[in-house]
Amino acid sequence: MISNSNYARAFLVCLMLFAASVSYSQQTETKPTTSTTAASTPMDKNELRLKACGTEKVNYSAKTDKKNHPTPNAPADKAMIYVLRPTIIGLKINSKLAVDGNWTGVNRGKTYFFFTVEPGEHYFCSESENQDYLALTVEAGKTYFLQQKVEAGFWKARTNLVVMSDAEGRKKLDDVNLSVFEKKAK
Repeated sequence: MISNSNYARAFLVCLMLFAASVSYSQQTETKPTTSTTAASTPMDKNELRLKACGTEKVNYSAKTDKKNHPTPNAPADKAMIYVLRPTIIGLKINSKLAVDGNWTGVNRGKTYFFFTVEPGEHYFCSESENQDYLALTVEAGKTYFLQQKVEAGFWKARTNLVVMSDAEGRKKLDDVNLSVFEKKAK
């Protein structure tokens, strides 16, 4: 038979874990990701989040294509963006990505997708249990690699969006499968 003091201890442990998770969540969600190529316009974190993530929810389907592995080069007039999630941590948990407030793709463990953008400043948002975002200025004819890093979260995987070097991005690109994202009608 379990005593009341054991229930009380279990409750306190759960309460402490929850408080630690909330504290961690507040620390990580208030710190937007930056990089050496980050946009030059200073803005507060909420403005950056709104520009990157937008306000719209997206209804979508996603699947992994293990047969095709396209890796196109950047066209001369646009920048190529590859978004990778090269680890198997949280394998089936989706990490969505928005660009300038528009949801563009989703990754699961060991997947990638790509798209082109006009040269200039863009705002990127990765969303899983939390949101992480960054501003990045891109140039025409160049290729950029973003990684949706995954960490254990309270309910599901947490995301951390970072810019990778060209060499690191190309190396990790060899070991992931294509993620196919399709928006559905609301």
